[in-house]
Amino acid sequence: MQTLVLPDAVAVAAADVPPRTQPLPRRVSVSMARAPRRESDPKTRVVITGMGVVSVFGNDVGTFYDRLLVGESGAGHIDRFDATGFSTCFAAQIRGFSSEGHIDSKSDRRLDDCQRYALVAARKALESAGLALGSRAMDKIDLDAPA
Repeated sequence: MQTLVLPDAVAVAAADVPPRTQPLPRRVSVSMARAPRRESDPKTRVVITGMGVVSVFGNDVGTFYDRLLVGESGAGHIDRFDATGFSTCFAAQIRGFSSEGHIDSKSDRRLDDCQRYALVAARKALESAGLALGSRAMDKIDLDAPA
């Protein structure tokens, strides 16, 4: 067995290193991202029938989409509390939000802001789909969520 002495004094057994017959491959960064496969099973398809949104860009779908296309920023100075003691004094706050007409006053007092936003957006999506409470179509809804 022969020993190969390297400049940094590391010994490598020459018998363990196979002879190289081809040049080393170049490292190339290639993105292997592919478009998602189209689902062919009609039972697993999703149909969007209504949309509702509560965000920093607006509290309805039209305003949200318009401000998003313009490229307007939703961030601004924090005005909900005194942020002078923090290193960052700007945030993306939802302004002009009202849950009136969507959540009763008793539940509104008990819910966190995030829960209010989610409930109002869901209600707006149902209304947009024509599935508001009391509608005849509401009786035909079946929600099947995986466990």
